[in-house]
Amino acid sequence: MSETGRITVLLVDDEPGLTGIAKRFLERSGECQVDIANSAADALVLLKKIQYDAIVSDYMMPDMDGITFLKTVRSGNPTTPFIVFTGKGREEVVIEALNNGADFYLQKGGEPAVQFTELQSKIRKGVEQRRAESELYEKNHILDAILAASPFGIALIKDERIKWVNEAFAGMLQYAKEDLIEKDIESLYEEPEVYMRVGARIQSDLENKMHAQLRTRFRQRSGPLIDCELSIVPLEENNRESGTVITVSNITKNLAMTREIERLSAFPYLEANPVIELNQSGQISYFNEAAIDDLIRFGPETTLEVFIPRDLPDLLRAMEQEGVSQHERTVLIGTESYLENITVSPRFRVIRISAVNTADQKKIQTAMKEMEDALRDNQT
Repeated sequence: MSETGRITVLLVDDEPGLTGIAKRFLERSGECQVDIANSAADALVLLKKIQYDAIVSDYMMPDMDGITFLKTVRSGNPTTPFIVFTGKGREEVVIEALNNGADFYLQKGGEPAVQFTELQSKIRKGVEQRRAESELYEKNHILDAILAASPFGIALIKDERIKWVNEAFAGMLQYAKEDLIEKDIESLYEEPEVYMRVGARIQSDLENKMHAQLRTRFRQRSGPLIDCELSIVPLEENNRESGTVITVSNITKNLAMTREIERLSAFPYLEANPVIELNQSGQISYFNEAAIDDLIRFGPETTLEVFIPRDLPDLLRAMEQEGVSQHERTVLIGTESYLENITVSPRFRVIRISAVNTADQKKIQTAMKEMEDALRDNQT
């Protein structure tokens, strides 16, 4: 389209009288801007310099006929609307033109006003159609890129078969994308009974809420099961026949981590010494009763923060490293000294402080030594 917003048209014909009339008529309304080429050769020169919105070409021309010109254009430009403007009685030309990529044809002759009005209509229709196709292609291209780049597995399911998947979905299940196409979705579930139960819930949720969300397990190609969170919506609202879009998240590691945290979280209750846990922001996220018992001895003004060592920023930086690290610090609370064993776990984003009152520790060590001495005396 030109800078003025008009449709740019290349009119190719070796009849100067006809091209002159056509140009005046098409430009009369201001909708079109027309350039004229009196031969296919001249037209090809113009096409190397200018991208036209539409091409209108005669069939009978001296150096190259319209079909040959059409084939040449289509070899390098498959999208520009092309209208064959041919004489009467050339049905075989029309068929050949359409078979080689022409968008429309128009027979010469008859009332000029009617003929050129129809030509203008076909030009407009061809341009609008190609613009719509271009916009749709661009939207689909952008959508494909978004779906392909998504970290979530995405698939289109229709008639209980997989019609499309992105790389994340295929990789999650250890398949190549093409190996999943037309695969029965039931084969991904751990057992037929699970598929039936999950399928019934999905159908019920889609009927009542137009979406479904649940957890289940899918089987990878190599055999292991993975925990998945599913979100399902119809491809077209109120038309489940069009298929459903399923979004899948692999939550196996998250569930394993949660179970491990729950398992580990029980351990501090078994310890007689104060235990405090800090989150990745350095805030206290857990403390046990022993920590409170020790604080009571130091008065109501004392808070749990007294157990946090002064070099907390260094410990927080250690959380950004790979692997668990162990640290030892000594803190003074009032007049009493505590030896702290500190575990930094980047995986769980936790700093765990286990504090031992050194005075109590010395008492325990003295008592144990006295017991050992007494046992040795008895043995002798």
